[in-house]
Amino acid sequence: MMVLKTILNMNIRKIMAAAAAFAALCSCAVLSDQVTPEEEAMVKERLDAMSFKVDIEFMNPRRGPQQALTSPYSVVVNDGTITSGLPYIGEAWDLPYGGGKGLVFESPIDTYEQKLAAFGGARIVEITTDNEEDYLLYHFEIYPNGKVNLTVRSKHRDTIDYRGHLDPYTNPAEKKK
Repeated sequence: MMVLKTILNMNIRKIMAAAAAFAALCSCAVLSDQVTPEEEAMVKERLDAMSFKVDIEFMNPRRGPQQALTSPYSVVVNDGTITSGLPYIGEAWDLPYGGGKGLVFESPIDTYEQKLAAFGGARIVEITTDNEEDYLLYHFEIYPNGKVNLTVRSKHRDTIDYRGHLDPYTNPAEKKK
């Protein structure tokens, strides 16, 4: 009986030590995601100026698994124009022979709307454009830490999602000067 109590006490101690270690690791992860006021101000400034670049790291097509992107893909919004350089996987219909432009084009912005999300502190930016082949809606969720979720809806293609981050080093408005 005494041996059984000793074994149970040892197991409880191991479980408690593991739980304490897990809690310590989780608290470190939370600290690393904190946003500095400078980062938050940069995000707000770029969105208010309608001039930003998003570097894309992952794509999540509706028909297939999420894929990490190893080549540089991005979307640039500047001076009333959207420049899209995104890969596309999915079903498409009613397209020109050869597949057309896809999501690689430069086109004037038809509408630009910005609002705060109901929770999470994200800013929602919705951009519509017509690239002569397709009518597209770019729905950005941009968080104060610069992380971005992007959903692209198209009239002639499946919807596709992307994840990436706001490029803190590239200000498209400064390049045009």
